[in-house]
Amino acid sequence: MKFSDLKKLRNLPVATAPKPQPQEAPAPVPVPDKTDTAPARQAAAPQAAIPAATPPAKREPQPREKAKPAPKPPPGPSLRELNARAKEAYTRLIEQSAELLRRIEQPYTEQYDTVLRACRAAAAALKDNPALLGFTSYATEPDYLYAHIANTTIFSLALGRASGLEGKDLDLLGFCAMAHDIGMTDYRDLYNRKDRLSEEEFSEITLHTEAGMRKLDRIVDLDYKLKERASLILLQTHERIDGTGYPDRLSAEQIDPFAQIIGIADVYEAMTHPRPWRGAMNPPDVIRELIAKEGRGFSSKTVKTLIAVLSIYPPNSIVTLSTGETARVIQVNGGSLTKPVVELLLDAEFNPAPARVVDLLAHPLTSVDRPVSCEEIARKNPDFAAQLCAPRWWTMRVQENDY
Repeated sequence: MKFSDLKKLRNLPVATAPKPQPQEAPAPVPVPDKTDTAPARQAAAPQAAIPAATPPAKREPQPREKAKPAPKPPPGPSLRELNARAKEAYTRLIEQSAELLRRIEQPYTEQYDTVLRACRAAAAALKDNPALLGFTSYATEPDYLYAHIANTTIFSLALGRASGLEGKDLDLLGFCAMAHDIGMTDYRDLYNRKDRLSEEEFSEITLHTEAGMRKLDRIVDLDYKLKERASLILLQTHERIDGTGYPDRLSAEQIDPFAQIIGIADVYEAMTHPRPWRGAMNPPDVIRELIAKEGRGFSSKTVKTLIAVLSIYPPNSIVTLSTGETARVIQVNGGSLTKPVVELLLDAEFNPAPARVVDLLAHPLTSVDRPVSCEEIARKNPDFAAQLCAPRWWTMRVQENDY
């Protein structure tokens, strides 16, 4: 029946039951005696009363079937398997960053498609493999730029996914993160200095954003429409919403949102990794500093997205647990700020403990108490601190003449 038919039925007048009419009493049926013949009985048969219908037999209640237990989900990949997959994705990305820096020095190069494939592989890994974020603790020497670009790309893709980006938007964000420092190759003698730059030298190196924008023209397989937006993003990754950035001192809505994402990823990566003139900061301290500058350097939305991805105790944070033990965060548990997956390192007396991975979500009475600095560990166990706080170097084969 159609919906229109139901409406017609509702509009019809309600039928009333007819009043009962008086009926004549039925003629009495003659009762045959024993002398009736068979034909007479047969003639009377149609006048016989119809016997009452027999009630239906009662159905016996059927026993209810017991509900079958839900099948257990298959066990997920082990931590070792996740690390192996993450290492493969990270290796591909860091090799691609070195390849991009080498080829961008040529007059013409085809790098867009190869960079895009590496970024898509990293984005796919981030979707179901939180171990990839842990690989961003690596640095490269003698040129820190290789790992810096790869790490910044991973952070940017993670923030982009948390912001709801997908498809072509996520592709563009990943490509721009990989290309955001291609202009630095013109200033290699400055960014690899072992001492802090002077004000004049710093002013000179800030020109790398404009150099990078110009070098995009060398990538011949980059569509001109994408190149226009990518050039803008590369130029603005060092702008800050309070107008203190460079090169144009833009502020607030003048800055492309993709440039904001890459900008905060770039800053977080730089502060948590060593440079020739300084050491690395403990990740929780960097998060605390970015929160303190919320609304000045970066928008509140961008800072909150960073915390949603990395928590307040990001991977590779050195922390003290509520048990007094010292541990390294190796994986963030979404939705829980103080219950990550950790690797135990020291007992409550700062003595080396057997390495053991613990998911704090499975231990309700244990949580992260606070971050612990390398200086504090060095006072209690200097030998272990030297090993624990040493930079993690990624080994790769790059020849000096690659440039």
